Amino acid sequence: MVAGLKIVIVGSGPAGMYAAGAIVKKNPESSIDIVDKLATPYGLVRAGVAPDHQTTKNVTRAYDKVMENDNVRFVGNIGLGDDIPLDKLRELYDVVIIATGTPKDRSLGIPGEDKDGVFGAQTFVYWYNGHPEFWEAVPNLDITTAVVIGNGNVALDAARILMRTEEEMAGSDLADHAAAEIFNSPLQSVHVVGRRAPENAQFSSKELSEFGDLTSAKTYTDKTNLPEKFFSDDKKETKVVNTNLDLLRSFEQIAPSIKGRSVHLDFLASPIEIMGETAITGVRFERNEIVDGKAVGTGETYDIECQLLVSCIGYEMGILEGLPVEKGIIKNDEGCVADGLYVVGWAKRGPSGTIGTNRIDSQNVVNRILEDFENGGNPDKTGPAGLDKWCQEREIRGVSFDDWKKIDAAEVDRAGEESPRRKFVRTRDMLSLLKEGS
Repeated sequence: MVAGLKIVIVGSGPAGMYAAGAIVKKNPESSIDIVDKLATPYGLVRAGVAPDHQTTKNVTRAYDKVMENDNVRFVGNIGLGDDIPLDKLRELYDVVIIATGTPKDRSLGIPGEDKDGVFGAQTFVYWYNGHPEFWEAVPNLDITTAVVIGNGNVALDAARILMRTEEEMAGSDLADHAAAEIFNSPLQSVHVVGRRAPENAQFSSKELSEFGDLTSAKTYTDKTNLPEKFFSDDKKETKVVNTNLDLLRSFEQIAPSIKGRSVHLDFLASPIEIMGETAITGVRFERNEIVDGKAVGTGETYDIECQLLVSCIGYEMGILEGLPVEKGIIKNDEGCVADGLYVVGWAKRGPSGTIGTNRIDSQNVVNRILEDFENGGNPDKTGPAGLDKWCQEREIRGVSFDDWKKIDAAEVDRAGEESPRRKFVRTRDMLSLLKEGS
């Protein structure tokens, strides 16, 4: 067995937690610090998973067990770059694992993207989930029509959250400020538009089926775009796509005049311009056709008048000092970036797969780390003690896992009868709670 290593994981989302769990299991002599810029752990499980999908969030129970190991520490409220540079972490620890995800929205790359009322998925999702850096990024929801670009689950999440009623969201942990805007909005219709055909959409059947259960809105699609049957060499893909096509057939046929609240699932169209002077007034689309498996513009255009656009076309890695970013991810060789520096999760491979996909990915990188360090680490590395000294000298207030449990308990205590929690959305409120509690 490899001698104990001093390891720091930057990011406490699924990829980071699965990496920590694998290290605990395969190299229990190691000390592991899990550093996060937020005062709360678990990354996208808290800030990205839809607030009405509470079952998905139950994965945090497994992460709690990892955090409770004696050789694992959560050190929240410490940002890479802002509070401590990467070079310093590499100086203190044998191994640095980057697990930050891909925290930047991909650009649509069309005119008008900078207009008021245009948001990336990350901003919009983090807003309604109460992320401390985005809770004030409130879109103006005094609107009648919204457009969501994308044909994946994030696009469906954004559309569904906009159209669900207060009663439907009673069992969610939707942030208070977002609830006030959404439930008082005069919004009448949401168009979810994808550039490819219905059989190419990346919806999960569960997410898609929820649109048949909306209590205050009907879901529509143009059934002339639906193939009778989909065939693939991949049996799983064939089953999922045909289930989705059946669900799309169960929705109403798009009609010229629709009364009442509605969701429109549109396909084979790409946005080419966002209209309006300073604020969005509409989106111009070009109709597509599939040629050799690719969506190709036909030259025919149409407009959708709207006052809000949410772009859900994926994420990429932003620039982080000391990290080589290429094609939207950190350049790496099977997870290895440089000596003692590794990457896992979306930052390693791009934003793909489910929460569980990160498990095998992180385990493989941990195996690589243990192979690289078969002779053990450097006894001169100070690890956790060095991090504590750095923070104390700069009066940086870290948040421990015990601190998080106090925040967690307070959120649960102040929730309503049906809601699992009522989130704190400002870090200063969380730190004040901890100070008062002490």
